[in-house]
Amino acid sequence: MKKKQYIKAYLVILIQVLIGLAILITTKKLPLPLWINASVLALILFLAINLIGTSIFKLKKELLEFWSFKKIPYLFIGIISGAAIGLIPEVVTILIGNAEFNGEINIDFSISIILTTFVIVGWEELWFRGIFLNYCNRFLSPINLSLTIGALFMLVHALNPDINLFISGPGLFFAGALLTILYFTFRTIWLPLGLHFGNNFFGSAIEVQNNDDIFLSSDGYLGTIILAALYLLFVIKLRKTNA
Repeated sequence: MKKKQYIKAYLVILIQVLIGLAILITTKKLPLPLWINASVLALILFLAINLIGTSIFKLKKELLEFWSFKKIPYLFIGIISGAAIGLIPEVVTILIGNAEFNGEINIDFSISIILTTFVIVGWEELWFRGIFLNYCNRFLSPINLSLTIGALFMLVHALNPDINLFISGPGLFFAGALLTILYFTFRTIWLPLGLHFGNNFFGSAIEVQNNDDIFLSSDGYLGTIILAALYLLFVIKLRKTNA
C-alpha cells in the first residue's frame, strides 16, 4: 500500500513539472496580443493549476495556512536574505582583492523591472513550491520532497542551452532543495518567494569581472556551499521540530 502511495506522490510531482513545461512552451510559442504579457499569462495559469489542485486533493486547509496573508512578513525577510546570499560571492571577490568596487550599484528600481522579476519568480514558485507539495507530503517527508524538487529544479534549468550544468548544476540543486525545505519549515510560500526574488533582483547589484571563476562567480561553487550549508541547517531544524 505504501509503495503505491509513494508512486502516486511522485506521479503528481512529475505531472506538475510536465504541466509547467507545457505552460511555458505554450506561452512562448503562441502569438499573443501585445497587451498580454507571456510571463503574466504563465503566472495566471500556474495560479489556476494550484487552485484546481486545491479542489482535487482537498487542500483548502493547507492553502489557507501556507498562502495566508498574515505570513506576508516572511516575504520581506526572504527578500533581504536572498539579496545577502546572492551578493556574498561578489563581496568576497572584492575583499580578497580579485576585483575593485567602484561604488556603483547595478540595480534598476523601476516599477516595470520589479514587477517583471516578481511575476517570473512568482510563477516559478507556484510551479515548484505549489500546493501539490502539501498533497505529496501526506506520503513523502519534507526532506524527500526537497531533494526531489531540487533535482527537478536543476534538470529543468538544464534545458537552457546557455547553462553550464557542471558549474551551475549543484547550485541549482541546493537552491531548489533549500526553497522547498523552507516552505515546510516555516509552513508558508512567502519565505521562498521572497528569497527567490531577493536573490534574482539583488544578486547582481555589485558587478565584478569574475564570470570565469568557477568558485567565485555568481553561479560558482562558493554560492553552492552557502546554499548547501543553509539547506543542512534547516534540515536539522525541521527534524528537531518534528522530533
